Amino acid sequence: MKQFNPMQYLAIDIANHFGLDKLNYEDRIDWVKTNIDDLEQFTSTADEPLLYAKAVHAFRQSQAGIPTGHTVAFDATCSGLQLMSLLTNCKKGMSLTGLIDPNKRSDAYTEITEYINYLLKQDGIDSVEVSRKDAKKAIMTSLYGSKAKPKELFGKQLLPYFYKTMDEYCTGAMDLLSWLLNSWQEIQVQSWVLPDGHTAYIPTMQQVTKRVSINELNYTPVVTYYENIASDKGIANAANVVHSVDALVLRELVRRCNYHKGELKTFLRLHTNAKETKQVDDTLWINERFKATGFASISFIEAIDYNTITKVSNELREALASICEHILSHPKFEVITIHDSFACSPVNMQRLREHYNNILVELYESHTLDDLLSQVYQTEITVNVGEKTLSNIIRNSNYGIN
Repeated sequence: MKQFNPMQYLAIDIANHFGLDKLNYEDRIDWVKTNIDDLEQFTSTADEPLLYAKAVHAFRQSQAGIPTGHTVAFDATCSGLQLMSLLTNCKKGMSLTGLIDPNKRSDAYTEITEYINYLLKQDGIDSVEVSRKDAKKAIMTSLYGSKAKPKELFGKQLLPYFYKTMDEYCTGAMDLLSWLLNSWQEIQVQSWVLPDGHTAYIPTMQQVTKRVSINELNYTPVVTYYENIASDKGIANAANVVHSVDALVLRELVRRCNYHKGELKTFLRLHTNAKETKQVDDTLWINERFKATGFASISFIEAIDYNTITKVSNELREALASICEHILSHPKFEVITIHDSFACSPVNMQRLREHYNNILVELYESHTLDDLLSQVYQTEITVNVGEKTLSNIIRNSNYGIN
């Protein structure tokens, strides 16, 4: 992973708000260097004038040695597609979302748009050109199960070209979409447990219309309301399962950045001093979750004490110890989150990026996908996604979050 100092992260932030966020980091930094004496003059032409002016002000304060509370924000690159591709070991989808080529600032929407237009020209359709804006709307909604929005945007003639491109460029995501769309159960609550023990609880709400009697008023109005009733059809699992994984990444990232030093050190002391585990207690929820997913959440240490340490599997203990040691190698810091956007002081952004990549690698190497599908289908499922050989590449990626 490329290393940048706090002033360079401020420069990247300035360039982002000016509208250069699709460039490589070095090009963004070079733009600031080239215009360093005149940055204020570009405020009116920036994509985000207020945020640009704020970033430039923080840069000037830092140049003068004045402390600033400014935060820089990095967003996950097309997070839905990124996570769906990661879980399914889809190299093409991961490449589109910045996890493969460390020197390329990927833009999935642009690449997919260009390929749709290429296919159209191949078939002699030169009178129509799909815009990135329309392609982005179609991609975002289709990955969560919408068919209406892509049809509205492309119409009958162009729709096949859109789906052909999605099948070729986002194979893993489209496979996962299909599995999730077929996972709906006719029950009152769709529910599953994430690797860190968090439960996603989604009641099925249906609109009900009834006539009620108000005897005192001699009035019988018709009222419409929502009631928790099982439905035989639904597409919500497609969006909700992926969003729940997105939230898992967020929780794990915040826990590792803004950690509780005492808890981590206590666990490491317990792990070091305790004997190896001879008999794993399968009733401990952290053992169950780790066995089911292979993902070691840092939140697990809250469930480990003197009485339980020798009941936790040795594999899980070692995984948690490794994570704790890495976390403790830097001071804790706060993170401001808005969905898949993570903001912190430029002093800490390098660490935040490292944690993000590490979490993705751990998720990639886990069998979280099998566990989630088994829960929503209510039967054991194992998906063959091929040999997972991309861990080091993902760990060293530069544009999965940028």
